[in-house]
Amino acid sequence: MAGIDLSANMLGGEIPWELGNLRHIKSLNLSSNFFVGPIPTTFGGMEEIESLDLSHNELSGPMPWQLTQLSSLGAFSVAYNNLSGCIPNSGQLSSFSMDSYLPNTNLHNITQGDTCAAPGPDPAVGKDVEETPSDPVLYVVTAAGFVLAFWATIGFSFCHPYGRSVMLKL
Repeated sequence: MAGIDLSANMLGGEIPWELGNLRHIKSLNLSSNFFVGPIPTTFGGMEEIESLDLSHNELSGPMPWQLTQLSSLGAFSVAYNNLSGCIPNSGQLSSFSMDSYLPNTNLHNITQGDTCAAPGPDPAVGKDVEETPSDPVLYVVTAAGFVLAFWATIGFSFCHPYGRSVMLKL
């Protein structure tokens, strides 16, 4: 069997550990489902896998070190999950950009001192990722500005002589 694509099928629960017994599979796509729990450590036994996509689920827990044994892996993503701990810095997993791991806020790089560091923007991309502000004060000030501008326009249209002349011509 070359590959299994079960993406976007609304599957839930834990990923069956038995999938790791598929030693000769080339591609496994379980993205965009509702899988929870850890990534099965048995996935480290998929000796010939070239593409593994577990993104857009609700997976949690650490990255299994067994995944570092996947030497044929050319495409990999666990982005948009709830993973935690350190990203293994050995094997193929260290060759993938941070796009494969973001935005797992509790998943970190291993730095030179073998400690975890929060993932930052991918240096290969060459640009910082802008964060969307989520400050409620910003939203209130913006809304108040729009309301004020609206009423100032209405007031000008009816109270100022030029505004009245424009309105009378309509």
